[in-house]
Amino acid sequence: MLLSHKTIIKLSDNYSNIIGHMCYAAYKLWNICNYEKLHNKELNLPVSFPDWYYQKAAHKDDLWFKQLPSQTAQETCKQLDKAWKSYFTLTKTGGVENPKPPKFKHDNIAVIYMQNAIQHNNDTVKLTISKGLKNFMSAEYGINETFLYLKNPVFKNINSIKQIKIYPPENNICNIIVIYEILDVLKLTDNGKYLSIDLGIHNLMTCFNSNTHETFIVGRKYLALEHFYYKEIARVQSQWYTQQSEAGIKYPKSSKHIKKLYEKKNNAIRDYLHKITRHIINYCVSNDIHTVVIGDINGIRKDNTKDDKFNQQLHALPYNKIYNMLEYKLILEGINFVKQTESYSSQTSPLANEVCKKNAVKSNRIYRGLYADGTNIWNADCVGAYNILKLYLKNNATGLNPYGIKVPEVIKVAV
Repeated sequence: MLLSHKTIIKLSDNYSNIIGHMCYAAYKLWNICNYEKLHNKELNLPVSFPDWYYQKAAHKDDLWFKQLPSQTAQETCKQLDKAWKSYFTLTKTGGVENPKPPKFKHDNIAVIYMQNAIQHNNDTVKLTISKGLKNFMSAEYGINETFLYLKNPVFKNINSIKQIKIYPPENNICNIIVIYEILDVLKLTDNGKYLSIDLGIHNLMTCFNSNTHETFIVGRKYLALEHFYYKEIARVQSQWYTQQSEAGIKYPKSSKHIKKLYEKKNNAIRDYLHKITRHIINYCVSNDIHTVVIGDINGIRKDNTKDDKFNQQLHALPYNKIYNMLEYKLILEGINFVKQTESYSSQTSPLANEVCKKNAVKSNRIYRGLYADGTNIWNADCVGAYNILKLYLKNNATGLNPYGIKVPEVIKVAV
């Protein structure tokens, strides 16, 4: 199984200069290849459309290609190829209205080192530098490095590194993403203990334990966290664009401050999602739960009958990130991860014999996220989590207690 880990590396002045030049060369190579793809008919190329394999051969002796290790330059071409394939797919399927082809880059981009160009020893990786870049750095700056030696504690606990993605450095610090392989963990057998999860907007994850019949909510701070950063970004953008407009700049570019705020927002949200998904994993381990069943919202996202505000909120939430984080963390513990379609799970009473269209009563969902069935009132998200498990068990609710879902505990996770 492949996993990824994001970390930072502190660089010397020489290393920062070398990596900065590689990121610049990758940006130039991307734009040259992208121009060929956009204008292939005008350029009278010998192929109907220049794919990465053609461009690799066509540009192997060019300046920017030779400034990069061979596999790194090829990977830049491949990444551009993937972007174009996505564009063609969207054009054919109509997945996005009026899709636009991949854009030109306006600044340095990340470079990717593949496995063959990486030598790994304990907490250090040794990365190759192309001959063209060595000669250039020696002639222009008197830098005579033959390899890059990057040191980080993360490397110490990794056996098989498949890829390292290095982002453009700033102030001698750069972000890197390490993709590595681990041995598959043996899956635990079904022991009849389940945790079902309903994904929501205000309550990001509402959970039901089939063994203890308790419910709890995690992720309630997500929207507040996101709104805080968007409000701050909007404030800074307003000031910046006003200043640019007053200076007579017709098409102002985004400022470094705004870019930093977006980066800070993304890091804060990623950290929060890791914390709440880690809470789920720790809960499963401590309660001997062998199977996690989570509602699959893909069908809901495609439903155009919802109002615009609901659709906007739903599409903005990071459900795919939650799926991915939960899945790989559960797999590492041997816990089974199951996506379950949640048709009518939020509209059917937990007292009903079967979760189906016949038993779905939409009007039972009342004010402030409550579900009412006669004199019984439940938290609506807890009803969803309970019914998702019923759907997974083929409506065999023997041993399940719907009355345990009345008062969910709200788990507070530090932001």
